[in-house]
Amino acid sequence: MKTTVVRAARLFDAIEGVTLKDVDVAVRGDVITEVGPGLLGDEVIDLGDRTLLPGFLDVHMHLTGMRSYAEGRNLPSREILAVRAAQDCEALLTAGFTTVRDCGSAIALNLRDLVADGTIPGPRIHAAGPVICQTGGHADAHHLPLDLARAQPDSLIADGPWACRQAVREAVRAGADFIKICTTGGVSSERDHPNDAHFTAEEITAIVDEAHRLGRRVASHAQGTSGVLTAVLAGVDSIEHGYYLDDECVAEMAARGTFYVPTFDLRTFFQRTVDGGHGLPEWRLRKQREAIAAMGPSLLRAYEAGVLIATGSDYLGTPLRAHGANADEPIAMVGGGLPPVEALRALTVNAATVIGVEDRTGSIEPGRWADLVAVDGDPLTDIEALRAVAFVMKGGQVHSPR
Repeated sequence: MKTTVVRAARLFDAIEGVTLKDVDVAVRGDVITEVGPGLLGDEVIDLGDRTLLPGFLDVHMHLTGMRSYAEGRNLPSREILAVRAAQDCEALLTAGFTTVRDCGSAIALNLRDLVADGTIPGPRIHAAGPVICQTGGHADAHHLPLDLARAQPDSLIADGPWACRQAVREAVRAGADFIKICTTGGVSSERDHPNDAHFTAEEITAIVDEAHRLGRRVASHAQGTSGVLTAVLAGVDSIEHGYYLDDECVAEMAARGTFYVPTFDLRTFFQRTVDGGHGLPEWRLRKQREAIAAMGPSLLRAYEAGVLIATGSDYLGTPLRAHGANADEPIAMVGGGLPPVEALRALTVNAATVIGVEDRTGSIEPGRWADLVAVDGDPLTDIEALRAVAFVMKGGQVHSPR
């Protein structure tokens, strides 16, 4: 088996949070075998004056195949959505994302397997499959009659602790790698509000216990303060969004090791669309305006409390949220006051830790998967460099966009 040496002027050490100069990476098969200066190999890939980073991760996104917000109420066929979502997989890989976590899409369960067996190019996918919510919750299709909403493939509606346990079992049966739940309402769901607390403490505890018993982590869509705190105290593994965090929330998250995926670039999306010119309904725009002011302070409150923060774009494939532009998330974090080194960690080693694959990816070390990305410039001094991806290797294979 040949050894390939990947060489660039700079290498970002995600563990130490520093940029190293003139350090090579030796790859054999799908793993990194050595990191150091002046390495020799059967093949040398010299990337010149670029920065080498671990493969990027997006740990909150959705491979829906949607291309407009209107399609949320009038979806094309599943076949059309699947083909579009497959295109999004390649766009993600081309943009440097070698691992992603899909936080709710039945299509993603199939895409995960198609990527894994080499049928389509894309990042490794960790998929939740159907999202679990209460009746009238964030993942409930509010515009449909309840019987039709219960039949939707992307959600499971459950009420009561034992029904919640059954929903976890159904998600696992469908192939879920982790469990996604909703403990508050949301900006994009019509008949609730981000400050509405969803599921009782008993229901969330039942979900967490059942999921952990089956070896699955639990990610909670939680925007408002009360629903965040209830979820954290019940033992969920990560808080998704967390727009309205207070001091008690972040203190409990830090103490319990609860991860935070702020989907912070949504603030940019909210700001760009509140004029009403993008076909979004007024009930949603009203909630967007409310969230904009809260999101920045929540991000910094979590950071200052020592909560582990990871990048998740919440991109769907729709306008202004297109897959392939997912580096918008760490860039937005820096714009919101996070130091560039912390945004880069959020994109790599922290995100890998959220999924539970930090021993396989997220850093450039011997024994890790050979997931490497090279960008023009140095993102530690100019975070926008993350958009200028010049080279992608996933599992030792160089990705060449078609």
